[in-house]
Amino acid sequence: MNKVLITLPNSIAGTLIMKGFKQGFKSNGCFVMEKDLRELSTDDIKCFKPDIIIGYDYGFLFCDNDELKDYIIQNKHKYKLVHYFADEPQGKYACVNKPWLYEEFKKLNLYSFIWDREFVNDLPNCRFLPLAVNAKAYRPPDEFDEKQPVYEISFVGRPLGDKRQKILAALIKKFGKKLNIFSYERHFLQSLDDMKEKQFLSDRELDIYKSAYRGFLTTEKDLARVYTNSFVNINITLQGKSGLNYRVFEVLASRGFLLTDDMEDIERNFIVSKELETYKDINDLLDKTEFYLKNVNIAQKIATIGFADVYKRHSYTARARTILENIKLQTNSY
Repeated sequence: MNKVLITLPNSIAGTLIMKGFKQGFKSNGCFVMEKDLRELSTDDIKCFKPDIIIGYDYGFLFCDNDELKDYIIQNKHKYKLVHYFADEPQGKYACVNKPWLYEEFKKLNLYSFIWDREFVNDLPNCRFLPLAVNAKAYRPPDEFDEKQPVYEISFVGRPLGDKRQKILAALIKKFGKKLNIFSYERHFLQSLDDMKEKQFLSDRELDIYKSAYRGFLTTEKDLARVYTNSFVNINITLQGKSGLNYRVFEVLASRGFLLTDDMEDIERNFIVSKELETYKDINDLLDKTEFYLKNVNIAQKIATIGFADVYKRHSYTARARTILENIKLQTNSY
């Protein structure tokens, strides 16, 4: 039985992904321990004696404990160090103000897997491995809960950056108070300042935008309640060139209707207009949002089929199995 140490990052999305892998490795018969990277010690590793240590993005290299970091590197022959990247390797979300991590990581020649096939050649020993979802964690109740609020249009995530802010501004102009935004409060307040400075919205529209804020969603269940009770869930991808972000999988796992930007890997994994819907530009987004708001029954049918597909084909059990198989293959090739 393989013993797997999952290290959790200081990141909401990263933690959800790593907890998904925890479930996936368990389902593959592994004995798994999870530990917040900020609380991990050398004693934990010595006592657990893992066969695999897996981290998010640069994982243990983020550790402020130099003794721990040095111990992991010096003893890397005792276990396999695996890193799963769901951020661009040289981007700000992966490096978090530590741009030297990219070169440091390359020198260590560790195992890595990445969610976007376009970045495979950026890292050593790298394999493409799309994101997945622990569908059981997001599974909505079988019966509709009338006590839960119903949202017409929902956006979950950072409302930051020109791409997202232009789209959110367009939604406000077209649909007004039908838009609902869920994010960290500080990110939303920053977006208010940005919208005003960039003049994306008038003063009257800014007041409507301000009223769209609905707070921050902490757990998978909180997220699932919003996704499944929204007529249209908008996804706006910030990173990558072809890969699908985590929002795609968690919305579908919640049996929510998803309208996401058109990425190359969409059609490799899903049937557009049958399991989810895509948009090519802002005008296309506005037209399709209007259509599905008027045809909620069609959106709900699409959401149901998308849910069934995600539950069947995009599990962390399958992704963890791929990691185990690839590590074995790479080991045998040396």
